[in-house]
Amino acid sequence: MEKSIEVIVIGAGINGLSAAALLAVAGKKVLVLESNDAPGGAVRTEQITVPGFHHDLFAMNLGLFAGGPVMAALGGHLTAHGFNLVASSKPFCSVYPDGSMLGVEADASATIKNLTAVAPEDVQAWEELTAKLGLWAPFLIGVLNSDLPSVAAVKTLWKAHRAVGTVGLYEIAKLALQSTRSFTDENFISPKTKALMATWGMHLDFAPDVSGGALFSLLETIGGQLFGMVIGQGGAVTLIDALVQVIEANGGEVRCGARADQITVDNKRATGVVLATGEAISAKKAVVSNVNPRLMPALLPAGVAEEANVKRVEKFQPGLATMMIHLALDDLPPWTATEARTYNYVHIGPYIDDMAQTYTDAAAGRLPESPTLVIGQPTVTDPSRAPEGKHILWVQVRMLPLKLADGSQWDEVAEAYADLVMEKIEGYAPGLKDLIIARTILSPTDLERYNVNLISGDSLGGSHHPSQFFFLRPVPGWGRHRAPVKDLYMCGAGTWPGGGVGGSSGAIVAKILS
Repeated sequence: MEKSIEVIVIGAGINGLSAAALLAVAGKKVLVLESNDAPGGAVRTEQITVPGFHHDLFAMNLGLFAGGPVMAALGGHLTAHGFNLVASSKPFCSVYPDGSMLGVEADASATIKNLTAVAPEDVQAWEELTAKLGLWAPFLIGVLNSDLPSVAAVKTLWKAHRAVGTVGLYEIAKLALQSTRSFTDENFISPKTKALMATWGMHLDFAPDVSGGALFSLLETIGGQLFGMVIGQGGAVTLIDALVQVIEANGGEVRCGARADQITVDNKRATGVVLATGEAISAKKAVVSNVNPRLMPALLPAGVAEEANVKRVEKFQPGLATMMIHLALDDLPPWTATEARTYNYVHIGPYIDDMAQTYTDAAAGRLPESPTLVIGQPTVTDPSRAPEGKHILWVQVRMLPLKLADGSQWDEVAEAYADLVMEKIEGYAPGLKDLIIARTILSPTDLERYNVNLISGDSLGGSHHPSQFFFLRPVPGWGRHRAPVKDLYMCGAGTWPGGGVGGSSGAIVAKILS
């Protein structure tokens, strides 16, 4: 078997599996090595509270994957192996302290109706931005799915120039560098509309005043209306299971409990992998690493790891940390803004200044008094995840310190901090506590325990600030999905186009190796 392996993939995260599946379908002999006892990386579904309640432990939204290159190429294969998507007609909303809410729906007219009721002064700007994003989207998506820099990306930008002109191209460039506060101040009047958009920046590590946040906020906010939101029926793990089955059905192998100890290098070329057990496996064509870039030098032989171009990746900066709270419930939260019960995501910021303060506190190592909350209600559209009449709640707490300045540890403070989070939600959904059947907390430290790539609880695979984004991701000298070792490639959230369950970086690497 060893002689027939063409490509070894280290790490069975969404991008590693995507690359392997595409290569396997193309006829390549692929072996995927995963150190954990199950594949998936940050895409896992478990009955972590009580039996019968299926929780996506980390990632939940599969919209990027649904609209991405892997689904386009393998959709039929994945469906044949049990992967089904559930679309949401009401992707997300924000709720505010006065009991009001503002929701974005797949039906554009419904979104405008919601906006008219809360912030009529922003309707015109919203419609204008919707039209702009509709025009820009094919080019933005084209760049997101292309290696950077590359001929394909240049061709996409040339097409954009022909379609939107020089001024339009400059507007896109400005958007890519602009902060969310600057962008929303420029376009909206109501603080509620501004907050609706700014919460999406907080999904990554774009506080309102961080350069680059506007692009992601616009893509996700108005993109939620244009392209909708989808989740995996039965849990996000169904996507992982289907990818594994596609790999195996096409002659590949996914081996769990197999930790790569070292990447072998001969004449400055990656030639294979040595496992922690001592087993050596050679790769005829390439080794692909779906590992956080900061961890890469430790996988390379000492002489290679000490080279300046290799060591600089150790400075790749993580984003701030995340806590997950999973609830099994007797019913959906009794939101004061009752319509919020019908949305898949409910955001609590509540306003831009609160989010800015949260980021400042977390970056300084302090526990934020008002963390931004992303509250998933997957059973709104997929009741199969819980017993009949019951529900689950997926609470992502953003943003939190990577290290606590007072010297305390997350294991010591996680329960008390989760209580603070629950009190905050209770203020918007009085009576929620009485509906809780069970609660499970995953602190930033727990995230890293589940997956070593989530360094210090950074769920993003590295900060997305402009200094390590676009063609600079992860660091200079490690671009275009290539490590500074011949035939050693990289995919995952630490490479372009960054975090999220998309599979695009895996698809880019598969295209290079096909």
